Formats: sequence, structure tokens, C-alpha cells
Amino acid sequence: MRKQLLLLCVALLALVSCAEKPLDPNKPVYVTVSTSMGDVTVLLYDDTPLHRDNFIKLCQSGEYKGMLFHRIIKDFVVQGGDPESKAHEPGVLYGDGDGGYTVPAEILPNHFNKRGALIDAKETDDVNIERASAGTQFCFVQGKKLTDEELAQKEARINEIRRNWLFYTFQDRLKKQEPALAADSMKAELENRALVLLEDTLDVLGYYTIPADRREIYKTVGGVPHLDGSVTIFGEVVDGFDIVEKMSLVKTDKNDRPLKDVMIRSTKVFQK
Repeated sequence: MRKQLLLLCVALLALVSCAEKPLDPNKPVYVTVSTSMGDVTVLLYDDTPLHRDNFIKLCQSGEYKGMLFHRIIKDFVVQGGDPESKAHEPGVLYGDGDGGYTVPAEILPNHFNKRGALIDAKETDDVNIERASAGTQFCFVQGKKLTDEELAQKEARINEIRRNWLFYTFQDRLKKQEPALAADSMKAELENRALVLLEDTLDVLGYYTIPADRREIYKTVGGVPHLDGSVTIFGEVVDGFDIVEKMSLVKTDKNDRPLKDVMIRSTKVFQK
């Protein structure tokens, strides 16, 4: 009997020690994503609390176990987190699954898409002007080092993306203010009025240029600058970026899905 009681106590102690401890709000939060190719550890940013807390919840619950990195593009991103990818069906195009919800955008000017940035995945601006993030999906930014000429091209693309987003935003705003503008017969009127608002706004904003300090990082460290200002960046890789690099080199199909599955085995949330 004593032996049985002792074994029971040991088992209870083990359960208590394995239970998730409450996180200290005054300490940074880290997550290790263990994959079939190795471990990647990220630091989560405190100034994007909606994304931070969502990622913590998903990682603590084990939601990511078995999901794939379904989209890998060299010199761009390594993307995963589609719940449907747990099926591991060969050749299937994944990427539409988001867990059934979105997270409101937390796009901040102090964060940018340097190599190792942890960013959201989302639908395009024409159907998602709020730039809300897919609930469960995320990306590691792999990117590359860029020359001044390449950075000038990225600046042009940033300005194009901003212009298009503002155009969609003004159209949406006008339709809400005057529902009659939503009619097909009013399309030209809607677009003309949106263009006036767009040009007035761009005159005030001016042409966007990448700040000098950020530009230097893109030249010496690398990243994906054309995403700046349009995606939520909620953390960064602090260990295991070599694994992200290895992932970026895998062979993929025409839809950028790896020919050999790259899977998330587990996630661990911790503080130092």
C-alpha cells in the first residue's frame, strides 16, 4: 500500500511540474517551434499583444502539431499554420485555412521585415482592406541582402502597394457613406471620387523612402522590404535561423509546397 501511495505521489508531482506555469507579464515570451528539420526559437513582441497572445494560445494548446510549412519561397518567406495541412495529402494546395478566425492588424512603424522577422499571413488588400491576419498562419521572413538598386525597386513597390490599398480603402469608405455608389452603374463615379481622395492623400504623404538605418540593415543583413507597412510583424527569430535557411532550400512544386513535407512537431512557450 505504501509503495502504491508513493507512486501516486510521484505521478501527481510529475503532473504538477509539467503543467503550464502562468507567464510573467514583465518578462519577454519566447516560443520554440520544433520542426522536422530542426528547432526555431522566436521572441514575441509585447507591442503587438493581439498577435502575441494568439500565438501563445495556439502554441500552448499544441494546435500546431502536425501542421506543415505549406509555402516556401527562397529569398522570401517560410509559411505555415494552415490547420487543413494536418491531413498531409500529397500535392494538395494548402493555405486557405485560418482556424476560422482572423486577428486585427497591428502594423507598427517601428517594426520592419528584416531577415528572421515573424510575420502574419493574410488575404490580399483588395479583399482585406483591414489587413486582418489569418488566425493560425504565420511566416518566417528569410529574404536576402539587397543592393541600392534593388532597394529603389522595393521602394517603388511599397509605394504601389500603399497606393492600391488607399484606393481600395477610399472606395470602401465612400460606399459606406453613400450606399448607392455600390451599384454597378456607379462604378466609374465611385472610382473617380476615390481617385480624387487618393491623389490628395498622396500629396500630403509624399513618396515613401526606406529610412537610412533600415536601408543599411537590408543591405547587410537582408529581408523583404516591400512588405513593410502592410503586414503585422509580431516577433523575430533569436535562435535557429540556420534552420529557416535550410527550409528555404527545399525543392517545391509549382504552388511552392515542399515536395517532401516540412512539419511542425511541437511548440514550447517559455520565459528566461
